[in-house]
Amino acid sequence: MRRQGFQSAERRYKRVAYPLIAVYALLCLGGTALWAFFDVDVKLASAGLAIVICIPVIALLVAKLRQFEETDEYTRLRRLRAFARAAVVTLSAVFIVGFLELFDVIDDVPLVLFGSLFFLAYGITACLQRWPGKTV
Repeated sequence: MRRQGFQSAERRYKRVAYPLIAVYALLCLGGTALWAFFDVDVKLASAGLAIVICIPVIALLVAKLRQFEETDEYTRLRRLRAFARAAVVTLSAVFIVGFLELFDVIDDVPLVLFGSLFFLAYGITACLQRWPGKTV
């Protein structure tokens, strides 16, 4: 990959990310509405809809990784650190919730919430790196 400045890599990422986020939102709202309207009981159709809804999220993650590769080493290191810390937070939550469910302490938690937790943790850890005297 060709190295770019932070701003040009950021612009390129946003040109890809914003449409993907819009497609994801439309698929979530429209797909689930159609699924409920037609009352689909066929597992294959439900599985297909679930996979189609996930495609923009997967593409967004790939675009984020490409953005990391297109920036300078310092920016890449900072972003990857935030990414890794978000993964630690998310996996910790997965294990804690998983064992709480296993021992019947809590009811089932929808797994899709952990994807949102990852992006939230990534945003928070990326912001915390910018503060003076940071420990993150």
